Amino acid sequence: MHKLNRKLLTTLGLGWLGFCLVGSAIAVALPPTSITILIDRSFCPQDKWQAIASTYNDLYQQHQNRDLQIKEVIVFGDLGQEILSGVPSPDTIRSLNTYGRSNQERQKQLQNSYPQAKLLSCQTT
Repeated sequence: MHKLNRKLLTTLGLGWLGFCLVGSAIAVALPPTSITILIDRSFCPQDKWQAIASTYNDLYQQHQNRDLQIKEVIVFGDLGQEILSGVPSPDTIRSLNTYGRSNQERQKQLQNSYPQAKLLSCQTT
């Protein structure tokens, strides 16, 4: 009886070890998609800005679920650009003030610098 228990525990232990190794290999071989988010902070009516905030919230939830990796969030407008530290919460994005005109030249420059970036802009919603 003692030999049977030992073989059972060995088989179960090796099975779990194999399961963990395969899971780790899959996680390393297939990492989540990594993106940069560009947010145009130019003047935007409140209802359109809420739509942008909602889109960001969806991306943030995917990031929290590890389905997507947000590398950085860049906020830009006609007065300049700012790389936000860490991954800001949806409430932080929702509470940003919009001002000024859209700067198409800066937008194109950022899109060329970050070709895999996701653009959130009032002009494109």
